[in-house]
Amino acid sequence: MTFGGTPDWTPFISATTDQAPRPIHLDAVARFAAPGRAVDLGFGAGNESLDLLDRGWTVTAVDSSPAAVETLRRRAAGRDDRLTVVQSDLADAEIGEADYVFAGFSLFFTAPERFPDMWKRVRAAVAPGGRIAAHFLGDRDTWSGDDGITAVTEDEARALLDGLVLEHWHVTDEDGRAFSGPKHWHVFGFIAHRPA
Repeated sequence: MTFGGTPDWTPFISATTDQAPRPIHLDAVARFAAPGRAVDLGFGAGNESLDLLDRGWTVTAVDSSPAAVETLRRRAAGRDDRLTVVQSDLADAEIGEADYVFAGFSLFFTAPERFPDMWKRVRAAVAPGGRIAAHFLGDRDTWSGDDGITAVTEDEARALLDGLVLEHWHVTDEDGRAFSGPKHWHVFGFIAHRPA
């Protein structure tokens, strides 16, 4: 697994298959009165995409990894009539409008020079009255400064959400582990609502 060039996500996807959906996703989805259209950006093993399908949502799932695409298609067999799987880098993905956009630990795997355009398209995808739940990588994270990674300060992260109503904000700033080994995590997790 590398973060410069094209990473091989296969070991990570294998290890995280069948994990429970992330708590921030569960919090965000509970804020909706009814299912609608969702986009899952950087879906990995597909745990959140499958949760959305089980709840009656129509899901477009986007990931650059062939292993992720294969895994989600296999896991969704028999319940994939409301699922569109797209293999694409987030910086290149065409993102249609959705009531809910989820990007769990994925947005920051975009090169800094491509991040502003990608973020503009992600924000535009959130329909009026919709929500986004996602994570920005903080500037004190071990991966900050790595090739192909975008990290921001807390002020920069909050500025990226201008015009949205912040419903949840959580800062993680601690030593821990990633799939690749020990690291310092500095992450801004958020749920934001786009006014109708």
